[in-house]
Amino acid sequence: MKKSSRKKQRKNTSCNKGEIKGLIILGLLVFLAAIIVYAPLLNNEVNDEYINYSSHEGEILPNRFVCMLRGDIKSRPTLPIEVNSKTYWACCQNCLGKLQRNENDVLFALDPLSGESVNKADAIIRRDPQDNKRVFFFKSNETYNQYLETINKK
Repeated sequence: MKKSSRKKQRKNTSCNKGEIKGLIILGLLVFLAAIIVYAPLLNNEVNDEYINYSSHEGEILPNRFVCMLRGDIKSRPTLPIEVNSKTYWACCQNCLGKLQRNENDVLFALDPLSGESVNKADAIIRRDPQDNKRVFFFKSNETYNQYLETINKK
């Protein structure tokens, strides 16, 4: 009887060793996956598919991170739509539809300095200096720089 109980004990032990090996391998895989996912954040690298609201201060914003209907910055790329051979970007299907139909002339914005109408697809998009999540559409870099001078004088 003692021999059979030892064999059962050995089977349980060998089974436990296999389970332990499996758990170690699983743990290593999870660890490697975490490194792959979080390595850019740990290295302070900018992931091209996400944007920080406070980043790009004073720089031209990439169009794909702006809902051109609402005029706000999105943390993830928006949806492109081509209208009259120009590419516009929207955050949702509702905004896409309004851009496509050009409801209320939404493909255009007024340059904050000159007051001229600017096609949003051609505009220089800059973050609103007073609201990190909003944007302005400028006719050129010159009008943006003049706008900054104007608001800094106040």
